[in-house]
Amino acid sequence: MGIVTREMLLQALNNIYGKKGMSRPDVEDLSDFVLSFFGYDDYVLDNVLSTAERDVFYNLEEYGILETYREEVSVMHGKIWRVNQWRYRKDKILELASEKDTVKKEVNIYDEIFKEI
Repeated sequence: MGIVTREMLLQALNNIYGKKGMSRPDVEDLSDFVLSFFGYDDYVLDNVLSTAERDVFYNLEEYGILETYREEVSVMHGKIWRVNQWRYRKDKILELASEKDTVKKEVNIYDEIFKEI
């Protein structure tokens, strides 16, 4: 899978948050917010995030959209530098984006009764 497109991420987020009552414009804002960090990359460094932004990323991690990754790099004099990153889970995003709306529209039984009368 190539890059995560806006439409793909928007559909995945809408399938999660839209079902929980978040409005479409708010889901679009969330999608644009996430994409503003990643751009065309698959990862973003954790240390560029503020506390509030990190909280949003943790919430997205709960739904499987993002995951954390730690890499250890040796620097001068044998010291270890730990790099914490956030990565897309492209497989989960694709799965969520391709889900169809399985929620059936509620039928008002009184409308059906009055149609028969």
